[in-house]
Amino acid sequence: MNLSQIEAFCIVADTGSVSEAARQLECNRTKLSMAIKALEKDLGTDLFIRSGNNLILSEAGKAIYKDGQDMLVTAARIRQTCAQVTGEFNAEIWIARDDSLPDVLWQDLSHRLNNQFPATSFNIVLASSGDLTNLVATSQVDFAFGVDYERTDDPHINFQPLGKIRLMSVCRTSHPLAKLRRVSDDELRKAMQAVMVYLNEKDNPELQPFSLRHIGFSSFDYMLSTILEEDAWGVLPEPLIRHLLRNQSLSVIKHTYGLTQEDYCMFTASGMAEHPGMSWLADKLNEYLFDF
Repeated sequence: MNLSQIEAFCIVADTGSVSEAARQLECNRTKLSMAIKALEKDLGTDLFIRSGNNLILSEAGKAIYKDGQDMLVTAARIRQTCAQVTGEFNAEIWIARDDSLPDVLWQDLSHRLNNQFPATSFNIVLASSGDLTNLVATSQVDFAFGVDYERTDDPHINFQPLGKIRLMSVCRTSHPLAKLRRVSDDELRKAMQAVMVYLNEKDNPELQPFSLRHIGFSSFDYMLSTILEEDAWGVLPEPLIRHLLRNQSLSVIKHTYGLTQEDYCMFTASGMAEHPGMSWLADKLNEYLFDF
């Protein structure tokens, strides 16, 4: 038994397909199948029930799956610790963030972060809120910050809530919905909605459109522009729109849809040692959300 075999087992279990697992691992399908068979031979039991091209975990496979995931997390933690001790740890950090908080805040924090930790290079990319966990889980970025739409029991991801964000149903003040003292479900469904969409394939009821007509964007800022310029409504984070509510460019729709609070989180891979720069950034975001 070795880590390559355990990794092959876990990814095939997650995908249910040797072909898809091989694509994700960027390896040969035959080599992956051989790794699974070698692990089964070593353990003396079948880990999968094979049905055509689909593989389903056997009872033995279900019993060891979590232990396999734990082994991979522990191995990642060991590698991170050794890299840190040898001075090779995170000379460059990739960060994904959504646009639920104002750009001016991120510009200020990114400049201060760079000055506070000059020995580390920081790359900050904009992503859809719904894609943040997937970007961390697939190691496309090291850390991510944003509204948590995908909270799941994922052994690969640590979720650290930094504060609460209120999401509000809004429209342009001149929109007919803004003039109603009470908005019915039918009236809301008939109006054009600007909605959040993302590439992650998981279905998320919180992001399903309410209206019969809708247009989707991967950015709150694009949603906001559409709401301000077109005859549309949408659910937006309060930090992004407070100034527009105050100057009455936007109005809150008098309907319960979207009037919720969500966690604003830092997402990290399990086993990833936290860089001091990320601790500093998390503290600053926590202070901002607490004072907001």
